[in-house]
Amino acid sequence: EFKADGRARSIGVSNFQIHHLQELARETATTPAVNQIEVHPYFANDAVRAYGVEHDIATEAWSPIAQGKVLKDPVVARIARATGAHPAQVVLRWHIERGDIVFPKTVQPQRMRENFEIFDFEINDEEIEALTALDQGEAGRIGPNPDEFAYIPG
Repeated sequence: EFKADGRARSIGVSNFQIHHLQELARETATTPAVNQIEVHPYFANDAVRAYGVEHDIATEAWSPIAQGKVLKDPVVARIARATGAHPAQVVLRWHIERGDIVFPKTVQPQRMRENFEIFDFEINDEEIEALTALDQGEAGRIGPNPDEFAYIPG
């Protein structure tokens, strides 16, 4: 309705799984421009990301560094040493290489600067694959599974 009457140029959604996106497509004429979902090396969420690519829905990574949990991973640390980058920069660069939108959260000015400096180095295909291989599937999820909680209007 908002898009149809001009109040919105595009629509974004959060935590939509494939079946949610399919239902939205069936029930409305709206294809979201972006789907914000949990994505990080421990939870790559590749099926939802692939559906998004197939349907021109950008993926925005929620919790792109897994609330800091991936930063001490030996693979991340090894790549950080090899590239001369900070671990968070390595993980953010991995997201960019995969095509994710990232908005890392920090209130520290130094970390903000570092988060912008992810284009000063490269990670190669082998390093991207090593980070992707950290995926633990559902066990790597840190937030709630969108299919296992319900919104109850109050």
